[in-house]
Amino acid sequence: MDRIVIKMKDLSIADLKAAYDFNARERKDLRKLLKAGGTTDYNSNGGYQELMVIQENIYNALENRISSIEMIW
Repeated sequence: MDRIVIKMKDLSIADLKAAYDFNARERKDLRKLLKAGGTTDYNSNGGYQELMVIQENIYNALENRISSIEMIW
């Protein structure tokens, strides 16, 4: 299966927010799965760490995009 790669700079604010929300859901689901397996330290899990890095990158992209909006009154 071919992967489609889209750069964050090409996403709209709505797309970034949707990606952020999707990532939050993925983290929540992974925490439940890890907890069910007896893991209490989520940060030691490589998959969870990767989701956290993605979260931070999406958040930074959103923050940069939103802070660059010029308010004209």
